Amino acid sequence: MKRISQNLVQLVALLNDGHYHDGTSIGEQLNVSRAAVWKLIKKLEQYDVPIASTKGKGYQLKKPLALLDNKKLASLLRHRSVKVETLEKVASTNDYLKQFTKDNDKIIACMSETQTKGKGRLQRQWHSPFGQNIYLSLLCPFEKDISELSGLSLVAGLAVCHAIESTIDLRGNQLKMKWPNDIFIDGRKLGGILIEIEAESNGFCQVVIGVGLNVNMEKALKREIDQSWASLLQMTEQYIDRNKLCAEIIDSIIDYFERFSSKGLAEYKSEWQKRDCLSNKNISVMSGNKKMTGACIGINNQGHLKIQDKSGKTSTLSSGDTTLLK
Repeated sequence: MKRISQNLVQLVALLNDGHYHDGTSIGEQLNVSRAAVWKLIKKLEQYDVPIASTKGKGYQLKKPLALLDNKKLASLLRHRSVKVETLEKVASTNDYLKQFTKDNDKIIACMSETQTKGKGRLQRQWHSPFGQNIYLSLLCPFEKDISELSGLSLVAGLAVCHAIESTIDLRGNQLKMKWPNDIFIDGRKLGGILIEIEAESNGFCQVVIGVGLNVNMEKALKREIDQSWASLLQMTEQYIDRNKLCAEIIDSIIDYFERFSSKGLAEYKSEWQKRDCLSNKNISVMSGNKKMTGACIGINNQGHLKIQDKSGKTSTLSSGDTTLLK
């Protein structure tokens, strides 16, 4: 784990104006030596940040980039009691927060510019290029037994969709959810949710909610993402302020979870139905070693998937990997 350097944030903000800046002027504005400026530039290059370096002119970002800013992000939150941490690099934001679960009574938010071992469901690797997307985790204590938290990943996904649509003009595109935790737009994957729950002896739970979202990513290697994907930049043709969007996502998840705590999943079933991209579609589901095919007929009150086979028999699944059949 490495916390993000304020000098790095300031350097990127300085270079983000589209002009060249020489090492001397950068050093004066950051109050560091030219050697320190050179090290910061090299660090950005190691993260594959495209920087133009021209003799006699200095340095320039080849495309817009703004790093996560801890102070700015915290100031944008409505829920002021949330502890915010922004990291330069971490193995996994979920794993980082899990070290704080013991006797925790606070909501903690962690975001990182990149992850070296980012993960999705079923331990799949999550592609995490530096400074482009959102890799966010939230640690939330729940005064509930683990048995009462069924469907929480669905609620988290709905909260993220609400935050995005409240912040960004998606040009008529509506965000959809693919059970149990994928966010889609225009038929392509935009992001996903990973929830990990630790039960405590007193009947309470610590919940870590991981959110991975393609934001300003323009391209990815085929070997790193093996399915059709989209980013908010692609859909809007505008670079997105990740600090603002992160704050909105954190606030939205907390709002949705507060209602979930008092009213349960039933409060969100109609909202889920509007976003459910599998509803009344033919699908296949891998659950453990078992594969099922049939028509998706929604979810039950626990957030479990209901699938009906050709004979009319309905089965209910609490977990699984879904695929839309053509």
